[in-house]
Amino acid sequence: MVYFLLDYTLKRSKRRKTVAIKVAQQQLTVYAPHFVPLGDIESWLVSKKDWVQAQIAKQASQAQMRQLPLETGVINLFNQPLAIKLNKGKSSHWQQNERSSELSLSVSSRVKNTESKYLSLLEDFLHHKLESYLEMRIHDYCLEMQEALPEQLKVQHYKRRWGSCNQRRELTFNLHLACAPTWVIDYVIVHELAHLKYMNHSSVFWQRVSRFYPDYKKASQWLKVNGSQLRWQ
Repeated sequence: MVYFLLDYTLKRSKRRKTVAIKVAQQQLTVYAPHFVPLGDIESWLVSKKDWVQAQIAKQASQAQMRQLPLETGVINLFNQPLAIKLNKGKSSHWQQNERSSELSLSVSSRVKNTESKYLSLLEDFLHHKLESYLEMRIHDYCLEMQEALPEQLKVQHYKRRWGSCNQRRELTFNLHLACAPTWVIDYVIVHELAHLKYMNHSSVFWQRVSRFYPDYKKASQWLKVNGSQLRWQ
């Protein structure tokens, strides 16, 4: 038996008919039918070793290039650089100076873990800015698409998706989209609004996306190439 030298997570399924691999966050996951022997899986993995190692190296390089905003003093807001100024004060709050393109994060002198509080304030700021933009653009696109407004809008952390829609007509968007260009955010909005009508990725779903966002392939590709760089923690 030939053993694969890299660590991986094996996920078997009775419904799956073929073996597939996925590399995400420098971690390898193998998806396989329940009937395929482990030896066959690992032999197949050996043939894919060069590709897997190239993907892991690429993601490691991207992770090293991604610098933390508290260290660099800059955060991208809608793909535009915004300087960060760290202060100590009587209370903890954030304040954006529109004229100087500067974000001031003030932490109370009573706070012990100041770094954690600075990150919390930064997250609160990005959440506020993204939610405001989403509310505005969802309203615009719902009028254009002749779609009723969703029941609920949420912003939260996702590891592997940019948005979601459920049967209760609740839309959720990834907080890290706050660092993306607005034209890319608009694509994610249209994508999720299209799910209000089609809860799948069928041809009619993509036709609806294309109708209201013709450049959806360009935006989707931008996220695939640059998405890892949007993460700021």
